[in-house]
Amino acid sequence: MRFALRSLALAVLLLAAGGCTPSGDEGSGGIRVVTDYLSSEIRELDGRIAARREELTALPDLFRNQQSDRIGYHSKPSDPQAQPGVVPRPDTRTIRVDLGVKQRIDSVVLVPADYASGPDTGEGYGFPVRFRVEVSDDPGFEESRVLADHTGEDFPNPRRFPVVIPAEEVHTRYVRLTATDLWTSGGRSLLALGELMVLRGGRNIAAGLPTEAVRATDSDEAPPTWGRANLVDGQSVLGAPQGIQQAATRGFQSLPEKKADVPSWVMVDLGREVPLHEIRLLPARSGEFPARRGFGFPLRYKVEIAGEADASFAQAVVVDDHSRYDMLNPRENPVSIRVPGTPARFVKVTATRRAERLDDYVFALAELQVFSGGENVAASASVSAQNSLENAEWSTKHLTDSQTSLRVLIPWPEYTAALEKRRVIEASIRDLVARRRSVTDRVLRLTLQWSSIAIAVAVAGTLIHIWRSRRARRRELAALRRRLAQDIHDEIGSGLGTISLLSQMGGGNDAHPEDAREEFNEIHRLSRAVTESLRDIVWFIRPETRTVGDLAQRLKETSASMLAGIPHEFTADAPATQRDLPLEPKRQILLFFKEALHNILRHSAATKAEIRITGDEKYFRLLIRDYGCGFDPAESRSGAGLTGMKQRAKTLGGRLSIDTARGCGTSLTLEVPWRPPRKSPSR
Repeated sequence: MRFALRSLALAVLLLAAGGCTPSGDEGSGGIRVVTDYLSSEIRELDGRIAARREELTALPDLFRNQQSDRIGYHSKPSDPQAQPGVVPRPDTRTIRVDLGVKQRIDSVVLVPADYASGPDTGEGYGFPVRFRVEVSDDPGFEESRVLADHTGEDFPNPRRFPVVIPAEEVHTRYVRLTATDLWTSGGRSLLALGELMVLRGGRNIAAGLPTEAVRATDSDEAPPTWGRANLVDGQSVLGAPQGIQQAATRGFQSLPEKKADVPSWVMVDLGREVPLHEIRLLPARSGEFPARRGFGFPLRYKVEIAGEADASFAQAVVVDDHSRYDMLNPRENPVSIRVPGTPARFVKVTATRRAERLDDYVFALAELQVFSGGENVAASASVSAQNSLENAEWSTKHLTDSQTSLRVLIPWPEYTAALEKRRVIEASIRDLVARRRSVTDRVLRLTLQWSSIAIAVAVAGTLIHIWRSRRARRRELAALRRRLAQDIHDEIGSGLGTISLLSQMGGGNDAHPEDAREEFNEIHRLSRAVTESLRDIVWFIRPETRTVGDLAQRLKETSASMLAGIPHEFTADAPATQRDLPLEPKRQILLFFKEALHNILRHSAATKAEIRITGDEKYFRLLIRDYGCGFDPAESRSGAGLTGMKQRAKTLGGRLSIDTARGCGTSLTLEVPWRPPRKSPSR
């Protein structure tokens, strides 16, 4: 029997698995258990997926929502008058960046845009489907060198990650991207990029180029969101080049002022005069205002540099002046300022209009980097300020500690290479998950076929085993069904009959509304009694109620319900509760118990009651004692209460002892043998 039931359970599980579809990338928990057990290929794929995900833990990731309002470059859509539902034929778009002079480059990085304008948009918006990247020394590209050619097949959309194109031993002035097959959505084909970076050493030498350095086939100029200048402004989904190590500091923050236009300056002393090529301002983030990207970044500012002997900035050179108009917050993107190799020792940033905090205004930066060639010469340099908030997170010395407010800074080449590796690994994981889903579907289809056969075999085996069960067991079950049917008839039939009679009387008594309400209350009481009887019958059927402990729990619940208004104590000796008691004695004892409690409620006027279950090697004992009025056993009494209880004791092969006297309460002791006679007369 056990084998048949196990076979049937397994078959049902397999059938359920075969009729389901995985709810997630790798299936729901129950289905996964089945498919992993059945398929070594799935287990192997799970191992590969887990290994690839483990690789991701060592790679930096992008922070969400760090792209500023300056998203990038956007071409004009092709075929704007195309018919609805007809995909226009893609055409070619080109973008050319002039680096100003011929110089060595290490790589070209294409950074996708993130722009949600409808369905199928968002990360990777407008990224070309097919393209090539070339470099040349002449603007017409009559002679050029191809760095990457993806015009022969579709390039997978990189979504939010950059595409790094190596340029080993390449010296050039011009970089050109040619899109031969455009990204298409909603009947529109276009080219869009968040940023085009040209890396050399630790710098993006394209950052901060003037707008005229960027030429394109066409441009959908929509400032501040889209424009050619945004392609080389250093602002994109990449943010600042950060590793995986957590930062211990936030950066520099001035003391607050109640007015925005109170100037505040901070100055870095490089220690010696060196030629400067780039100054990089990295916005901060505050732990008190985590949702504010670019916390404290000034709305208006200017950047000055001064030579070895000009610490007072009397002959300073202004390299960036945004003091005449408010600047859009760069969020967490670095602001790159190009410097044409001017020698300097001191770099000073003056906020002429501060950023709002709560009801005051502050000036804050996470980091200030100064590049001479490809080296950040400001790392660990001395910093002074007009005033500064000094604590564990904010300090002037934290402005040059090579940390943003979140992570430790790493070089651009290392950062973009790690992000591209993450892109490749995540694409690999998606492919493996898709393959796993395909294998899972195949396994589930086979499981559905074999599970049907397994169910048929299991059902047949179960039926044969049941048919061959002992005849005595069948007779016992049949007798039990007859007794249960009789109990249902006696308990529920009479109750329902009374309910029918009372409802008829209540419904027809129009002249006595108060009496009618009383009758309907009686209906409610009787319906609850019938419900309680049903509960008892269900309890008898439950197979797990086999011990005296189970019976004691049921008697305790019954006493708590019936004696709710009478203080009572219920105890059961532990040795007795561990023993088994057959179904028929439990049924009779419960009915006996309810009859006894009913008598206490109706006749005893008891102030207290005690109930105790004990037993020895031969007998089960139930003691019920009330502290009530008692009665004279010699007097004849109407009703069938005591007679019925005595008959139940006799049915079980036991005896009922009654100890009572007027004014002394009543004690009932029921003794039942653990194994009563097998053939017992019905009630």
